[in-house]
Amino acid sequence: MSLIRSSRARSLVLGTALAIGAGVAAPTFAASNLSFMSNSPLAYLRKADNESFAKAARVVLEEKQDNDTTEWTNQGTRNPVAIAAQITPTNTQKDGDRTCRDLVVLLTAKGQEVTLKLPACKANEKARWELQKRGTP
Repeated sequence: MSLIRSSRARSLVLGTALAIGAGVAAPTFAASNLSFMSNSPLAYLRKADNESFAKAARVVLEEKQDNDTTEWTNQGTRNPVAIAAQITPTNTQKDGDRTCRDLVVLLTAKGQEVTLKLPACKANEKARWELQKRGTP
């Protein structure tokens, strides 16, 4: 894998949750007779939106204090659908060198809103943030 492709792949780590929602959820909603969910803001996200969002999310995770909300829009991504988000880090916890935080994302498009809670951790100060799988209850 080339250095450029490897870098691009890393830039999508935080956007993955959104991409999965947009790419998988919309067809699943339709198949499950949940077509009302196809109007979810996740359904309108494109690759460039995910890349832009991932960059904003990394800045929030690295630089913002808990409950310090950052505004994001997809302006400049060439998506005709305007998408906006409020990204808020919460619940910062440290265990030795490991740091974990939740990103609460209020995503808005075409008058619809969805709130996501994305847990992310990094192994140490030099590591990159990675989304965490949620445990089963």
